[in-house]
Amino acid sequence: MDYNDFSSRLKRTISSLNGRFDEEVAVYVNYSQNENESSFSIIAGNDDEETIINKIFIILYNLSSLKDHLKNHLKGKNINPQIIEDEINNSLHLQILIDIVNQEKHGYPLKKSNRSDKNPIIKHAMQMINFTSNSEPGAIAGISYSKNELNVFGDSKMELTAMIFDDKDNFIFMFDELINICFEKFEHIAKKYNCI
Repeated sequence: MDYNDFSSRLKRTISSLNGRFDEEVAVYVNYSQNENESSFSIIAGNDDEETIINKIFIILYNLSSLKDHLKNHLKGKNINPQIIEDEINNSLHLQILIDIVNQEKHGYPLKKSNRSDKNPIIKHAMQMINFTSNSEPGAIAGISYSKNELNVFGDSKMELTAMIFDDKDNFIFMFDELINICFEKFEHIAKKYNCI
């Protein structure tokens, strides 16, 4: 493996980002029949909050590491790596990403470098079932259950989700938006400076 190959690094980052999804929904769903046998209880998601937060931070660390890989790649081309810092400072999403990762490393709130001036924090981290149906008329997705069996049908997956708030408890955006936009921006920067 070539640690300096930026295209390979992007592929590994995509793999990490996709780690927030799992198509094996049935593994995460616990169900039981209630005492009166006329209803069922279904609980989706079996990871505790600490495990979910750790999974989220692994994704955020992998994504934020693109910053240093881009800077090193530019240095190797004799291009001033400050360009990457400037790109980050011009994007709220990248600022929030870097702030969250730095807070995890150095503590909350940041004392030195708070790029966004929002002291972002992750809240409401959880697993959820995401049901989607294809665009065909009559297509559906869901869960069916009976006394002995649970079936998940249609396009469904377990998903890690969370909300990003500032230090005044104002909602900023969802975790998915943060990672999708940040990846797009890092990929755009890489293409702009011929890193891939």
